[in-house]
Order: sequence, then C-alpha cells, then structure tokens
Amino acid sequence: MINLTTEFARPFMGSFKVLILDNEATVDAFVTDPPLPWVRLTAHNGIYGIGEEYPSQLTNAEAEREKLNWDKVSNAVICEALRGIDANIDDGIENGIDVIAFGNNAGQGMPLAQALPTPLRATRGVVIYGRSLPEHPAYVAEGYTHFCPRDDLLMHLVDAAKTAGRPLALGFINTIEHNEQNYHT
Repeated sequence: MINLTTEFARPFMGSFKVLILDNEATVDAFVTDPPLPWVRLTAHNGIYGIGEEYPSQLTNAEAEREKLNWDKVSNAVICEALRGIDANIDDGIENGIDVIAFGNNAGQGMPLAQALPTPLRATRGVVIYGRSLPEHPAYVAEGYTHFCPRDDLLMHLVDAAKTAGRPLALGFINTIEHNEQNYHT
C-alpha cells in the first residue's frame, strides 16, 4: 500500500524533502529563484497522491494558480496519513520526509500536528505562523521544539538542504477548505 511518505518520495529520491501542511493562500511564501520542484498532494478515496500535473516548478505564476486550486479537505484523512509516517523506517534520505511543517492558522493546525508520531515532532516537525503564535505553549507541550514565521521558513529550508548536501523539494497539502463562498482574493 502506498503511504504519504512513499508517494512524496517517489519523484524526489535523494532530495531534502519538506512536506508543508498549510492554507493554499500561503503558497507564495515558498517561491524562490530559481524555483523549487514541488508537488501538491491531494486525497482520493482516503489516500494521498500526487496530481498528474506534478512535479512542477513553484513559480509566482504557479503559486497564484494554486491559490484558487481548492481541495476538499478532511482533517481525519490528513491525520490518518500523518499517523502513517513511521519514525523507524522513515530514514530522511531516500524514502523519508526531512521536515514536516504545520501552518498554525489560528490554531487550526494543532489537531494535525498532534497526529504526527511523537518521536518525529522534535526532530522533524516545525510549526509555522504568520505574525504571532499564541498557541506556542500548547505545541511545546505536544513535543514541538521548532517554530518559524512562515516568511522565514524557506530560508531555513534552503540552509538545511545545503547542510544535508541534497537539493530541496517541496510537497504541499492544503489544510483549509475554500470555495467561491468563503475565499477572498
């Protein structure tokens, strides 16, 4: 059975893989020059997979298009996928995910962050936020030790990938469901 880790690793063997779980309206925070390879993972029949148009390069134009790429979101399905990341076999080099970043989004990211296996929280988990993180103590209580403003994350990831000696690749799961009735451009 294909799990989230295996699916994300497939196009990026040997890369420094970062899975970002956040609001699709934030994708432009992860654009760099030159653009990074990336995939958008969406659930189909309860299993996360990569869409046909991916991997692609995350450019400004791609980020703008992605803001209107409204996915059906199920926290239960996302949590189940996160629980399937096995700390014992997820080696971080070939098949593993090096960093799993959770957008706090006014506390909406907390249930997702709680689904990540406890051994991975301090070593691979990072909580990202806009301007402040009032939920910081709650994340610390859950075992998280890395926190970063969303706009600073990319710089830290580029540095970490260089230190690891592997090219950076991004995966993205939208965590907030928008549609034409509740999205504002």
